[in-house]
Amino acid sequence: MIDVRDNAVPMVDPLTGTALLEYASALAYNIGPRPAGHEPENRARTYIRKTLQAMGIEEIKAQPFQTPDTWGYAMSTPLALSLGGLLISRLGWPGRFVASLLGGTAAYLTWRAASGLRQPLAQYAPQKTSANLIVRIPSAGRPKHKVVLLGHTDTNRHRDSFSTERKGMLPQMTTALMGFQAAGAVAQVIGNPWLTRAIGVAQLAGLGAILADERGPYVDGANDNASAVACLLGLANLLNAKPLEHTDVWIVFTGAEEPGLVGVHTLLDEYGDQLMGAYFVDLEMVGRGQLVYVAEHSGFSTLSSYTPDPESVALVERTAIAHPSSRVSGKKLMILEEIAAVRRRGYKGICLVGLDSDGWPANWHRDTDAIGNIHPEALERAARFTFSMLQTLDAD
Repeated sequence: MIDVRDNAVPMVDPLTGTALLEYASALAYNIGPRPAGHEPENRARTYIRKTLQAMGIEEIKAQPFQTPDTWGYAMSTPLALSLGGLLISRLGWPGRFVASLLGGTAAYLTWRAASGLRQPLAQYAPQKTSANLIVRIPSAGRPKHKVVLLGHTDTNRHRDSFSTERKGMLPQMTTALMGFQAAGAVAQVIGNPWLTRAIGVAQLAGLGAILADERGPYVDGANDNASAVACLLGLANLLNAKPLEHTDVWIVFTGAEEPGLVGVHTLLDEYGDQLMGAYFVDLEMVGRGQLVYVAEHSGFSTLSSYTPDPESVALVERTAIAHPSSRVSGKKLMILEEIAAVRRRGYKGICLVGLDSDGWPANWHRDTDAIGNIHPEALERAARFTFSMLQTLDAD
């Protein structure tokens, strides 16, 4: 039991694994797959809003935006540009010049997609409406700090590229695609038709692999990322009952993370000035395994790594020292998530993630990502450690 106010009747502890599992079950089992911009994702937001209102939280800001529903557009569009350039290269020097520009542009766009940056051509993909839900819990006293907790509502597809055998090669495969696109641009400059044909065949094979990867069904997303939403709901309940003394907390349930971090980019577009200096903490796949913080993210290419800022790392490590039973430490990981957008735009941020016994997030983009594979104790560990981080910062 937690006594949330002086002389108050104790409230039921909102961070127990049992309580958090109920939230995760409502999303992953009752609603199921939640593709970005589709009706189930909207139902998830409705559930989150009603749950927050039942806690007594009425100030819930909806921030709608347009988005593609899958990252396949971000990866296939550059390849289509490059292949189109190779086709028009037969039109003499003008065609080769345009083809060279398209090949270079394609390599750059693929790098952006693998790095978590906004996609300039995303607006030309089929669009659907998603949204962020934003809750602000002001400090009880004079504010000295601001924290933004992130957890996304949408789910990805079952992908062969994330099989046990293939996921470790994703950065190398994406880098190879970028290399073929850049090589296509060079082939146009030197005017080598045999090299152009060979590069075209390699790119066509890459496009086929991307399209094949898009054939899988959308998954329930119990770990990725109903687990994070559950933790954020529990934390919202606790913080609403007893706000921190000197720390304003924003809790943001982001939409459309999977198609390219669209929700968090939209958040920063509108609120970036207010959030400069804030600590961003992203919870990803915390429903199973050992909780860690990502000390270095590879991104999805060998040219797109990023790291948390030193202040956020110090905050996590101070909290881990104060709570040794959490056994939280830093790990390097092949992952691309919302801290990519946060860090590349100059904000402070760090990601907490659960790692299974094989050193990877459990059931990542696989059809096994179901509620039966979630461990309540892992949810509770993630929520409690996150709250401990907030308390550590608040005491400064």
